Amino acid sequence: MQTQLDAAKADLLSKAAQGEALGEGALASYLKHYYLHTAPEDLLDRDPVDIYGAAASHYTLAANRPQGTAVVRVQTPTVEENGWSCGHTVVEIVTDDMPFLVDSVTNELTRLGRAIHVVVHPQLLVRRDITGRLLEILDEDPRSTRKPEDALLESWMHIEIDRATGRDELTSIEADLRRVLVDVREAVEDWAKMRDSALRLADELHAAPPAELPGEEVDEAQELLRWLADDHFTFLGYREYDLIRSRTARICSRPCPAPASVCCAPTPAPMCRPATRWRPPPSAGWPPRPGPRPVRSGCWC
Repeated sequence: MQTQLDAAKADLLSKAAQGEALGEGALASYLKHYYLHTAPEDLLDRDPVDIYGAAASHYTLAANRPQGTAVVRVQTPTVEENGWSCGHTVVEIVTDDMPFLVDSVTNELTRLGRAIHVVVHPQLLVRRDITGRLLEILDEDPRSTRKPEDALLESWMHIEIDRATGRDELTSIEADLRRVLVDVREAVEDWAKMRDSALRLADELHAAPPAELPGEEVDEAQELLRWLADDHFTFLGYREYDLIRSRTARICSRPCPAPASVCCAPTPAPMCRPATRWRPPPSAGWPPRPGPRPVRSGCWC
């Protein structure tokens, strides 16, 4: 059921669609998809020119995106320079749709001390040529299971933050966001490999348990690894170490070689305290129990 706010939003988008066309008769459809999940309250106090200008600016940024990359722009639009304004600095991102994008980007902006005012996050089905040039935005539901084989599902993010005006300041924000987006892509692409590594280690502990460790401790380790791999943990990184024993401590030596496809940063290996037995508290949901599965995020290193 359409509310008065929804009707006002639809009317605003209709007025914004009277601007210059982005394609042959595609402007109204594009604006509908672009602002589909944006709350009316975030738009109704804006001029149609600014509604159109933000979407048109994002479309221009998306015109070229080579495969497997993210396009990022941070700007403070003004009517004089850009033809539209929103009163804030705007982060624009175009990338392949994948998990963790919004949380990762907003967390980075928070880390940088940038207050977030508005988030517009459409997921769009597009067609691109082999060079990454945008050919078409499809007027289809991106959640459809019958999307064309040559269509790409992309995540476009328009995030408004506190005003920043210096070019160096804007460039620095762009660089930090590009770094985060690379990390997200690597973690997502390597997640299945890291999960398989956890299961492989559990199988190895079962097939050849360390003779010097109590059987109960080995069983606990197997159970924990399988629980983590059963969608209870978000694997962000993986590294193997040689464990060298001494009389007073157990020391992690240089990392063992890991497959190149596995996320593994070349940082020095830390000193490890003597191993102690540990079991997650019952409130953490381990051992597994029936019911919804919580998602734990972290770095397995």
